[in-house]
Formats: sequence, C-alpha cells, structure tokens
Amino acid sequence: MLGTITQWLNTISEVRHRAALQAVLNPIGDRLSTQTLTSAGLVIKAGGGVLVKAGAAFYAMVQGKLVTKAINTDMAALAGTVANATFNVYAFFIDSAGNLTSAMGTAATTLAGVVFPPIPQGKACIGFVIINPTGTGNFVGNTTALDDVTVVPNAVYVNTIGAFDPTVLIQ
Repeated sequence: MLGTITQWLNTISEVRHRAALQAVLNPIGDRLSTQTLTSAGLVIKAGGGVLVKAGAAFYAMVQGKLVTKAINTDMAALAGTVANATFNVYAFFIDSAGNLTSAMGTAATTLAGVVFPPIPQGKACIGFVIINPTGTGNFVGNTTALDDVTVVPNAVYVNTIGAFDPTVLIQ
C-alpha cells in the first residue's frame, strides 16, 4: 500500500513528535520523489550564445509526477554576475508543470568553496553550469556569451541524475 509521509505520521499521537518528524522527513521525501531520471545533456545554445539548452530530451519525476522536455529546450536565463577569478554555479530546475527556472550559487575563490543555491521544494535539479572567468572582466549572466574569448568564462556543463541536493550536509 502506498502512503504519504503525512499519512504515516498521523499514526503518531504526540503532536510535538509528529511535527518534529515531519520537519525532517518532508524535505527528504521531496528530494526522493523529485529528481531527474535521464540526462538533459546541457550545452551552450549556440556559438556566441548566452543561454544553456537541453542537448537531449529528458525526463524528471517531480513530487511523483512524470515530466519531460524536448531536445533543444532552452533553460531559464542566467541572472547575476560572477566576478573575474572566482568560481560559481548556475543551477537549473523543473517543476511538475514543466516550468524551468535557474538560480545562482554563492561564489568563491576555489571550486570547492562554491555554495550551491538551495533546491526549491517541488523542483528537480536538471544540472548546473560552472563559471570561472579567467580573462578580462566579469561574467554577466544573460549578457556575456558562454564561450566569450575576452571574459573566458570556462563554462562546464554538469547534468544531475537522481536525488541531488548539495545543500544537505551531514555535519
């Protein structure tokens, strides 16, 4: 028999215990029922382009609902600036209606220091693009080309499959 987290927790009579468990279990349940199932094959939309697109058709499960996007679908526009000689990520998400959004992380001077944006409840992370401008100037989302030869953003496209959430840490 299938059941929801709320149904399972309703068997606990103590309201405080039920609320405490629900606060922990709901985000885990969302992450497990909301994930990409196949790779979107993220790539630059076109030479000199500022957008990322799906190089492959892909599927995701979002809160138990199957969604798909066709090959060549544009990801949401990048917003925000990555300063020269720093690293940052722009993550891409899909919701149960098939709407696409993006969010920028928090930059750092090293790749390991980058802080990913939180994954919104009810959205699967499709993947992300790493930006590390090493030329002259900053990378400006939706303005600087992802293959610009002056700013040199060094864009790296990463596709996520499965329950991906880099904001969930053990310690």
